[in-house]
Amino acid sequence: MWQDWPAAKRAGASLFDHARVERVQRESSNGQQKFRVRTTRGSLLAREVLLASGAYTSNATPSLRKKIIPIGSYIIATEVLSEDLARELSPMNRMIYDSKHFLYYYRLTPDNRMLFGGRAAFFPETENTVRQSAEILRRGMISVYPQLRDTKVEFVWGGTLDFAFDVMPHTGRSDGMYYSVGYAGHGVAIGTYLGTKIAGVICGDPNDIPFEGIPFPSPPIGLRSGHTWALPLAGAYYKFLDWVS
Repeated sequence: MWQDWPAAKRAGASLFDHARVERVQRESSNGQQKFRVRTTRGSLLAREVLLASGAYTSNATPSLRKKIIPIGSYIIATEVLSEDLARELSPMNRMIYDSKHFLYYYRLTPDNRMLFGGRAAFFPETENTVRQSAEILRRGMISVYPQLRDTKVEFVWGGTLDFAFDVMPHTGRSDGMYYSVGYAGHGVAIGTYLGTKIAGVICGDPNDIPFEGIPFPSPPIGLRSGHTWALPLAGAYYKFLDWVS
């Protein structure tokens, strides 16, 4: 997969997949403080470390992990729809989303499938939760578009998003390492921007990142990454807010 990143390779980067970080430790080398990064494929010594692990932040960086709330996000895709039905569902062929806490977002694909996504359940993704969420999303899709009641769902996938308790992105340093987390599903845009900005700071540019230094609240312990027993309670609370509003 990484061989498709020619720009990074031309710049001298070395990219290694399937190398889970197990521990990061400060270490002195030639009189300078560096970081020893131990992975499942070996270890390396780094002058700087950027933590960009999002919802998959692990016990390798416990102080950052306790700040993250991992929430699953799921998408289904239907069979190919007829041209007439596709135009009926989305006459302007636009991306659509609602304003609920348990929001839905949906659009037509280029081959006229309905792509329908949402939170579905407040769980990190597993094989079982992906299957369960497919049915939850199918029912949600039918509530929006009753015309799709008999339409087959052919694909489903999911992933886990990183939320902060204040639902804001956060950047800064944790135990001497740079971090950028809390994208809450908007990482394609904000992650690219903040990655560029933090790279500049590491290379000596002025730090004018707007999310730098804002308070980074810790969520209740049950909502922290690695402690997901309270996520269904949080989901029920947000469903209640959607119901009363």
